Amino acid sequence: MQRLGLDGATVRAVWRLSLPVIGANLLVTLVNVVDVFFAGRLGPIEVAAVGLATTVRLLLLVLLMAISSGAMSLAAQARGSRDPEALGRVARQTMLVAVALGLVLTALGLLLSEPLIGFLDASDDPRAGEIAVPYLLLLFSGTVFTAIQIAGASLLQGAGDTVRPLLLSALATVSNVLFTYLLVFGVGPFPELGVPGAALGTVAARALAMAGTLWLLTRRSTLVNFGDGSWRPSWPIWRDVLAIGWPSGLQSLSYSAAGLLVMRIVTSTPSGSLGAAALAIGLQIESLAFMPGLAISVAATSLVGRAIGAWQLDDAWRAGHAALAVGVTVMTLVAMVLFIAAEPLVRAFDPSAHPQVLRDGVSYLRINALGQPPLALFFVLSGALRGAGDTRPALIGTLIGRWLVVLPLAWWWALGLEWGVSGVWWAFVVGLCVQGAYVGVVWWRGTWPQVALRRSAVYRELLSRVPGPAREAFLRQVRAVNMARADAIERVDGATLVYRWPGGGERWLVVGDALVRQALDERGEPLARDPEGPPRRVLP
Repeated sequence: MQRLGLDGATVRAVWRLSLPVIGANLLVTLVNVVDVFFAGRLGPIEVAAVGLATTVRLLLLVLLMAISSGAMSLAAQARGSRDPEALGRVARQTMLVAVALGLVLTALGLLLSEPLIGFLDASDDPRAGEIAVPYLLLLFSGTVFTAIQIAGASLLQGAGDTVRPLLLSALATVSNVLFTYLLVFGVGPFPELGVPGAALGTVAARALAMAGTLWLLTRRSTLVNFGDGSWRPSWPIWRDVLAIGWPSGLQSLSYSAAGLLVMRIVTSTPSGSLGAAALAIGLQIESLAFMPGLAISVAATSLVGRAIGAWQLDDAWRAGHAALAVGVTVMTLVAMVLFIAAEPLVRAFDPSAHPQVLRDGVSYLRINALGQPPLALFFVLSGALRGAGDTRPALIGTLIGRWLVVLPLAWWWALGLEWGVSGVWWAFVVGLCVQGAYVGVVWWRGTWPQVALRRSAVYRELLSRVPGPAREAFLRQVRAVNMARADAIERVDGATLVYRWPGGGERWLVVGDALVRQALDERGEPLARDPEGPPRRVLP
């Protein structure tokens, strides 16, 4: 069992990081769920409008995953190497990338909102589209706020601080519920704005959360902070953030783009706009349900990334396997809840209890409950690979699962065989099984440590010039042994690789195969072994 990472210490580390992230993700999701919830008090057309708008908004905002994944991976590995200066550089440059990408997405959102809503709404009733457009334009005006909050949370979570993002999410959620309620229904001196009021409430809540994020990152007591370094753009770090993150952004973009076509298929069935309302409700409920899986994937990213940063590969394997075991167990329990409580959950989001919305929403939850275990496999192992900086498998799995499986099957079953919306729901389950299987194969193939190594400063500045056998010996006998000490710090300064720890340290110049061999041969034993005993195993 320990070989699979199921020892108690590793499982506890997974839970310790996951539980605050579960809370934070639930609260972040509630920011979006609140809009659907309050729209449900206005009527099914308003729910459909919010569902259409959310589909378009996610199509663009998922590109922020490029920042999230890159920041989380780099922060985890910098924390693993225990270099606070490197961690500060990552934080400053990530924030600059977030602002730049947020501005770009704001412009794209304002330009594309109306034509995309027009494409999505294939029903005979134009009211949902007419409500969705102004709601969407208001939401896109606050994209920079969202980008900064997501970047800050990702930095903290990657470094292993999952409590502060939880507090920021609580701030955003509470303020969003308050602002949205006041502006949707016009309580007291506030105007009754209906669905646009929900957008204004969300933007105000994001702005408040952004302010809290920036305040935290300026404090020295925060695990990740900006430090005293330069704010001048550093293109190598931008490249690293985006090189790791772009597959995640493209993965999310492809997922949401497929979602646009799925929504088109749903509105083309006899259920029409009511089917879109059922899908919107089902997606919001499911987004709450799979929060544990997402949280455990964040824990996997942090644990694997920190172990990789210290080049403790056994710890990385154990962390990934432990996270997978916990994730599949939890998501199986979630699936049981979705199946049993499907009807009351849908009724909670649609008090009017429209028979068509209720019927389609319940079938969505019960059918998709079967996809929760493979979804956990996909989430958790994608997070583990992200810790090593390998984000392409999740992209490829999504492209195969959504575009080559879900879309053709959804069209064939829903329209060709006339199964209606249930054909779309079954296509989702098959797609999730394919995605999970693909990412599982990549993880167990075990090429991801080399992906992480090629992105590291140690490799770029030093080991890229060293032939494979000598490089592997150096990593195993020098780097891994040094960094097995929990108090060791690794730093690359030009052609010099420095390991330091309290009470002593070693400095090695590595410029080629001959000197690597000399460093190994002269010692006759692994470098920098703890004089008080064998190197301690590092568990974050």
